[in-house]
Amino acid sequence: MPNAPAAFLATFLLLAAACASDSKELTSEQKKKFVERYTETAQEYLRMGELDRAEGQTMKALALDADNVKCKMIRAWTLQKRGKTEDILTAERIFREILNEGDYRAGLGLAECLERKGIAFEEASRDIASGKRVSDVVDPGGPAGRAKALLAERDRAWNESIQRYEKTLQEHADDVDALNGAMRVSALLGRLDASIEYADKLIAVIGPTRDFWQKKVLGPEATVENERLYRERVNHLVDLELATRVHAATILRQLGREEAALAQLDAAVALDPQRPEMYSRRAELQKRLGHPDKAIADIDQFLRLSTLTYDHPDVKRAWRLRKECEDAVRSASGARSGPAR
Repeated sequence: MPNAPAAFLATFLLLAAACASDSKELTSEQKKKFVERYTETAQEYLRMGELDRAEGQTMKALALDADNVKCKMIRAWTLQKRGKTEDILTAERIFREILNEGDYRAGLGLAECLERKGIAFEEASRDIASGKRVSDVVDPGGPAGRAKALLAERDRAWNESIQRYEKTLQEHADDVDALNGAMRVSALLGRLDASIEYADKLIAVIGPTRDFWQKKVLGPEATVENERLYRERVNHLVDLELATRVHAATILRQLGREEAALAQLDAAVALDPQRPEMYSRRAELQKRLGHPDKAIADIDQFLRLSTLTYDHPDVKRAWRLRKECEDAVRSASGARSGPAR
């Protein structure tokens, strides 16, 4: 059986090509149908990660209906995912245009654009301050002054971003994307305790949602196509929870709460025991907490699961860490046995 989304796209694109030359002669009803089809196709391309094609379909729809809010939304999210600086700026403008059109996702999209914009300002500031980049804006304070001004722009972007995320959460407390964004931006702003709180809330939401889709995968009503989509959602939620727990562990270490950080990594390993990077992260923390024997076990598991080459920096670092832990175990064993008589 042909792939349903692909078959739909192929059929529609052939029809669109046949009618493109007659677009000026389309009736209002025909235009409406074409806009709906272009929009649906754009949404499917966006889901598939075909971002250039998704934007192309939105541009065709907007050529027929310049005020179509749904299509503007899809275009803005497409640009946001593509992620170039000019794309982010255009997406920000579009999200602001449709901010009061009744769809809360416009505010969420704007929050993410501002988050990314702030990161771009920070990178530019760092490059100008180091001399790696020459500013195209003359500042009375020279490069140092320009770098400082960019940091101020960064802070403005991130402060508006967290406000937008928090506003979304006031209306949609369990929104995964808003919780994830609030967690990230809180950390960027140095609000580490707040970032941990958002991480805990996000994990609490992800678990039941993941269980729901896992049951759908195993349900008797799942078709082959639906099962594939359900598995994609489950895998996405697993990846998100792993990333959230790693983020939380990193912040907790910065706060000096290393046992709590270890608990996050333990949960990450339990969630997906086949992720080698989780063992390497936990090994470093085990050594730091004075458990070199447990660190060695984690390093060995990392080396068993890893597909990296022997000369990869992560593998070399793992072997160095293992040697340090072996020395620590021998030293502790020697101290316990005492001096020879």
